[in-house]
Amino acid sequence: MVRYKHEVSWVNHCLAGACAPHDHCCILTLPAKVAMPPTTTPASPRTKHTVLRCSLAVLVAVAACGIDTTTPTYTALFRRYFAPGTPGHCATAGCHLDDSNGWACGTTKETCYQGMVGIDLINLQDPQRSAIGDPKNSPLRWINLNGPMPQDNPQPFPEGRDAIVDWVAAGAQDN
Repeated sequence: MVRYKHEVSWVNHCLAGACAPHDHCCILTLPAKVAMPPTTTPASPRTKHTVLRCSLAVLVAVAACGIDTTTPTYTALFRRYFAPGTPGHCATAGCHLDDSNGWACGTTKETCYQGMVGIDLINLQDPQRSAIGDPKNSPLRWINLNGPMPQDNPQPFPEGRDAIVDWVAAGAQDN
């Protein structure tokens, strides 16, 4: 018996793949009937079951929607956005594999991080002010609408922008 149709349709919406990673469309408002009034008497088995069912619905839906609730690491950023074959592909010949274009990303996340530090894209003294995440100074078009990078496809990229901005806000760590 379905008591809360919106709860089930919301879960089905997410399970059907209607939410992409980093989309924040999956927001569940639990029915008011689930909230327990202040009381000193124990909750009935029916109320406990309802709360448990709603909690499980939230867990399933969050997992199905691919919502990442953690700040990405620099390792994840390198693998997803800076390594060869990625949308940013900084570590590619003709881009920043070596220092022929202003700075060297190199072939590893360690060399790429150090290269970004070397040209002040990452500010070790004040990480939250790192230029890579600054909407006015980042060379990435993903973050700065006037940014020239990546040169072969300087287009907005919300997924990359959100990940980099979140990482900068969390301290731009070499992790």
